[in-house]
Amino acid sequence: MAFVEHDLRQTYPPFVWAKDISVSVCGDELEVSGTRVMLEEEWRAASDFLREYRQAISRYGGQKRQGKSSPHIQFANAETDEELIKFVQRFGPIVVSSLRTEERPTPSVIDGVVHYEYSVDRTVLVARQVLAELRSEHRAYRAALNLVAELQRNKDADASKIEENVSEIITNISKWPEQWEREQQLLASGVGLASQPAWLFRQDNLEHLERYQYYASRERTSDPFKEALVMHPIAAGHYSICELVNAFSSLVYPWGQRPIEAPHWDLTFGIRPVLYYILRREYLLKARSIGICRNTDCRQLFEIERFGQAFCSEECSRLQRQREYWTKRGKTLRKRRSKKREAIARN
Repeated sequence: MAFVEHDLRQTYPPFVWAKDISVSVCGDELEVSGTRVMLEEEWRAASDFLREYRQAISRYGGQKRQGKSSPHIQFANAETDEELIKFVQRFGPIVVSSLRTEERPTPSVIDGVVHYEYSVDRTVLVARQVLAELRSEHRAYRAALNLVAELQRNKDADASKIEENVSEIITNISKWPEQWEREQQLLASGVGLASQPAWLFRQDNLEHLERYQYYASRERTSDPFKEALVMHPIAAGHYSICELVNAFSSLVYPWGQRPIEAPHWDLTFGIRPVLYYILRREYLLKARSIGICRNTDCRQLFEIERFGQAFCSEECSRLQRQREYWTKRGKTLRKRRSKKREAIARN
């Protein structure tokens, strides 16, 4: 049964990179700019990643087949650069390569009316998102969700798929240690609101993942004593997910009427901490939560809404049933024609 967050009355701080985000393609980079959010009404109007995730999972039990509406699923299912750029324009960069701030005069909005005569200086974030890094982040996150989906099969999990996804993750996060160093240098230059990066991933973490990949790909033997001394492929998959989410530690702090656990509040350097906070929740709090559509022409990820759900949409379910029917029907018809030709040949 899918986890449902019933208590949407619990308030969370805003997880907004900026408002009025614009994106322009500059060679192999994106220039992403937006106004830093300061006022509560701006927070409510801007795209908040965590808020939209919580709203998406709260709809289960209402409308059918809403499992692809959550923003983390939309990010994982993006198939083109255009879809990734649209995602960045909605929520902000995943990880920035450089960042500067500008003070720009902005007209005041009073009761929904724009007053140009009452302009105030507002801080605008101007960031660069390397397209190659954006693509790598997408592939790594999709592989991580695929791995969670496979691990949910418990003892039936496929070791080859575990190894494939861990390998994909390693390939696409190999630059994380360098990105951590880069973020630390940006903070030291006075950009950003925190004193240290809100995450930590070094070369030894990458080596841990490579070790788990080895155990996932290792051929098993018939010797129970030897097998007891080495890591099982399924355990290697679990340790791999833990290595990822532990790089982005969540915080506990008071907000509203009670304490909450949430990502780090400073998203100046990108919204990646929120992505991996959600991955942590998907891994820890839900039973059989992530599915991969069984339609062979789709294979997109989706949030499972009911036990036994195998397709992301009614359309995918119908198309796959038709495909399987005609495959089976065609085999039957071909067998009949073959027998008919053999009978004619004998006569």
